[in-house]
Amino acid sequence: MSDRLKEMCKSLRLAYVADIYEKVPFENPSQYLEALFQQEFDLRDTAKGERLIKKARFMNGKELDNFQWGDQVKFPPQINRGDLESLGFISRKENVILTGSPGTGKTHIATGLGRQACRKGYEVRFYRVADLVDQLEKAWNEGKLQWFRNKFKKVDLIILDEMGLYSV
Repeated sequence: MSDRLKEMCKSLRLAYVADIYEKVPFENPSQYLEALFQQEFDLRDTAKGERLIKKARFMNGKELDNFQWGDQVKFPPQINRGDLESLGFISRKENVILTGSPGTGKTHIATGLGRQACRKGYEVRFYRVADLVDQLEKAWNEGKLQWFRNKFKKVDLIILDEMGLYSV
């Protein structure tokens, strides 16, 4: 690609076209542009998901794909694994509470759901409860509680972890 075309892509904010334009098969101009732009959209969505994952501040890289679903995971009658993984609870603004003994996978499931939500474009924040309480206390002491609360206005999913492990 010529320097001029690279500059044009940069000006148009087509971040990936310069890297992928030679890989897209050419049948006719319309098909080529549609395929090229679709790849640009797909790569942007992937990059956005990764940015949202970083912004969520997960404590680990656990995914639902590598969770060993077994007898230790029980669902109430109104929900099943598929319902949970579909993330419909986010759009319905419903709470999900994971309970159980230490080591049963609650954090793994919560993190996996959160990472999946990020990849679907949702704003997610992950907090250990003790850390959140510390941050709230600090904001209160500095007179910045309203500023702290405003940070959550555009968040779609808040994950609170290790709720029972600390006295708050």
